[in-house]
Amino acid sequence: MEIRALLDRMDDDRFKSEAEDFVREQGITTFDGLIELITTSQDGQVVRQGYRVFSLVKAGDEIYLGLLRHPHHGIRRAAASMFRGETALQHAARLLPVLADEDYYVQREALWAFGTMGPDVLPLLQETRRTAKGALRRGALIGIAEVGGPDAFTPEDREVVDRFVQFKLEDDMYSIDEMHLCGGWYAIKTENQAAVLEVCGLRDPVPVTKVLGAEAWNNDHHAWSKDDEHVRCARVYVTGSWDGWTLVFGEPFEHATRPVTEICAVLSGVFGEAHYYGMSCGDGWTAWCVAEQGEIVRYYDAFKAEDQIGELDVEDGWGLPHDTSDENDDLEDIWATDVAEELSVNPRYFEGDVEGYGVLALTECGRTHGSPKGYLRVVS
Repeated sequence: MEIRALLDRMDDDRFKSEAEDFVREQGITTFDGLIELITTSQDGQVVRQGYRVFSLVKAGDEIYLGLLRHPHHGIRRAAASMFRGETALQHAARLLPVLADEDYYVQREALWAFGTMGPDVLPLLQETRRTAKGALRRGALIGIAEVGGPDAFTPEDREVVDRFVQFKLEDDMYSIDEMHLCGGWYAIKTENQAAVLEVCGLRDPVPVTKVLGAEAWNNDHHAWSKDDEHVRCARVYVTGSWDGWTLVFGEPFEHATRPVTEICAVLSGVFGEAHYYGMSCGDGWTAWCVAEQGEIVRYYDAFKAEDQIGELDVEDGWGLPHDTSDENDDLEDIWATDVAEELSVNPRYFEGDVEGYGVLALTECGRTHGSPKGYLRVVS
């Protein structure tokens, strides 16, 4: 397909100009040429811009459907990302095999595509779950979770998931897994998980592995569509006892009316000590709050530095991320995980003395609206 024809169809002058400049600089005349550039260039910036142009020029559904079988995982991933919304429902049957893709990120793009199609795609996924074999059958189960959440599982599939989790839990206590940290979590000085659930008003706890709990947390707090507003407050991941601490990932209380300082103070009044930590994926945000016996010892938020309270010895010799003064130039910035490493536990890597297992539990919001969609990586 000629690139010129694709450019002429673009109706946004800003993006059209950007795409035109790129293909002219790279000497690209066809869409196939763009794909070849993406898959062969050694220049990371060129590859990133190539993917952007790939998504901007709107080559058409048939082109992208064909590229779902491309040998390069990046092209498959980019092609799968072009299918979103109810209009993608017409292509659901042809997108099914991508749920079994060997590349996790390609499979994830397909999951997101199915998640936007709405409940009308569930019969196809459920039929595939009944009749397919191997990786596609497992992929259909994850697809069902993405579209309808655990409530859409058949009793047989729920039993499969429960058996899988129970099988993994014994090994899970001794495994070391890296956790993607993008959001906020609480560290409570107690080994009593049941007491944490009770104080936080959490109900219906379901045992989960570390990977499953972390995936659910990441899924929930990245749900930003208006229709999914309740998802961010519906479910939390509570770990087992970890070096004397229990961690709570998510929002056990409504942040709109209860700031993290108040929550930490309340939790520390019950358990003696409670911390809050926060990290972002890329905008430089980090935060921590330390409370003891109902009082705030330290509060810091890189985006609200004017509201900080107290200071910690562990911060000595580090620079605070918001501080751009000359005195801070020679200091390495401190982050929430650095503070957690010293004062409680650092969940970047789940290691150390972990007792018991984690659970996903519903908040009052979750009990009102039901379990969130996106119960990811329920099978190996």
